[in-house]
Amino acid sequence: MTMDMQGAALDLDQLFRTHHRHLLRFVQRYMRNAEDAEDVVQQTFIEALRCADRFAGHSKPSTWLFGIALNLARHHVRRTHTRARDALDDAALEQVADVHGDPALLLEWRQTAALVEGMLAALPARIRTTFEAVFDGGSTYEEAAGELRIPVGTVRSRVSRVRAAVRAGCGG
Repeated sequence: MTMDMQGAALDLDQLFRTHHRHLLRFVQRYMRNAEDAEDVVQQTFIEALRCADRFAGHSKPSTWLFGIALNLARHHVRRTHTRARDALDDAALEQVADVHGDPALLLEWRQTAALVEGMLAALPARIRTTFEAVFDGGSTYEEAAGELRIPVGTVRSRVSRVRAAVRAGCGG
């Protein structure tokens, strides 16, 4: 058991018992390898233990925990993806190149993707975690609500707000 900044007890043992299975399913949806997902969940609890004194209590402990897991899973996927991309040689890339691709369209897609990623990064953590649970994690609204321990209406509202913000930021 650890204390947060406000003096309220943050029971990491109880968080583990309550959320380990849900957290593992959440991370497995984000990652392709079951062993990697288990490693990320283990790292999540290590990080939670290490940072428990900084938990301010502005969100539910479960939301905080799922946010840590999501960040660690993203980092792992990026790191793994970069290694895999670096392993490709030019001959392999030529075999998969789209000779009919439109470079201008590709550039526009990349710019839009960068804009959307910037918007998502600027969101409050609880809204971003909810949105990513549905879209990156492939969860239904109901599954995301269960994993994050929030009402399904809250999930719907947060996802709707993110969609509206992205539409407005991308010009419609």
